Amino acid sequence: MTIKDNWQLLTHPKAEELNEPAKQLHHASQFVAVFGNSLLPKAADDSQSSMVWLSKLKALAGQEVNLKRRIRMALLYETLELQLINENEEALGVFPLSGQTKATALSFVRTQARSFGKKADDIQPISHFELPEHELNKGAPFQMANPGIFQELARYRHNAHIVLTEIAGKYEYATPVATWPHHFDTGSVIPVKFDDQSNLLKTVGIGLAPADDIVGEFYYYVNHWQKDGKADYDTLPSLPEGAEWHTKKWKGAVLPASEILKKKSAGEQAAFVEDFLRSGIEASFGILEKEAVKA
Repeated sequence: MTIKDNWQLLTHPKAEELNEPAKQLHHASQFVAVFGNSLLPKAADDSQSSMVWLSKLKALAGQEVNLKRRIRMALLYETLELQLINENEEALGVFPLSGQTKATALSFVRTQARSFGKKADDIQPISHFELPEHELNKGAPFQMANPGIFQELARYRHNAHIVLTEIAGKYEYATPVATWPHHFDTGSVIPVKFDDQSNLLKTVGIGLAPADDIVGEFYYYVNHWQKDGKADYDTLPSLPEGAEWHTKKWKGAVLPASEILKKKSAGEQAAFVEDFLRSGIEASFGILEKEAVKA
C-alpha cells in the first residue's frame, strides 16, 4: 500500500490546541523510555531510550527487553494509558494515566519490572536531559479532557511513521524511524558523507516535531548538518507553498501542521507532506554539496 492509502486524515482545525495534550504525552512517554534506558546497555546513539510507533495499538513502544520473554513498555494514545506488552503486543500490565501522577506512573513501571525479577531501584528516571517545566512535575495529575484530541495526536504519529519510513527506506544507511524522549520528535537521519574512519561528516535529518521555539505547532522538518564550516544560504531552493526555510540557529526547512490542514482529503495531505520531504531532502543535498564557507 502507498503512503496515500495509509494516511489518516487530520481534521482538528486548530493545530495549536494539540500542544498542551502533546506535552502530557511527552511526559508520559518518559515512562516508556525509562524501561529500556534502565534495563538495556547504553548505546552510542542513546537508542536504548528510543521509541517506535505501533499502528495496531496506536502506541509509542520502547525497546524490547528480554527478561525470560521479550517485553517492553508502551503508551497508548487514545486511552492515555501505559501498558507492559509482550512480543505479540499483548498487554501484561495496564495503568490508566488520567488522574494519576508521574510518581504513581513510575511506581507502575517499577512494579512491572519487579514481576520479571528486577529490583525497583533498577528503574531510574532518565537524568541526562530535563523536559521543560510543567505542572506534572509539581504533582498535577495527567488529564484527558478531550479524547478527540488524543485521537488526532495518534493520527499525527501514525502518519509520520508511514511517510518517514517510506522515504528513509529509499536511502542507504538511513537510521530506522524512531521517536526520541528528549525532543519528542519522530525522525530519521540520512548519512551524506563519511570520512575514512566511517565518522559522519554530513547528514540530512527528516521528521515530525511538536511545538517548540522554532514553530509554535507540530511541524515536519528537513534539516542538514556538516561537521566543518557552514553552508552558504545566499540562494535557497524553492519549497512547496506553505513551507519555509530557517537559517539562523537551527538550519532547515519546516512545514507547519496548519498548512497540511488546508488540504481536505487524506490523499492531498499525504502528497503534500511527501512532496515537502522529498523537496527538502534534495535541497539539503544541494546545500551540503556546495563549497562550505569556513567559520
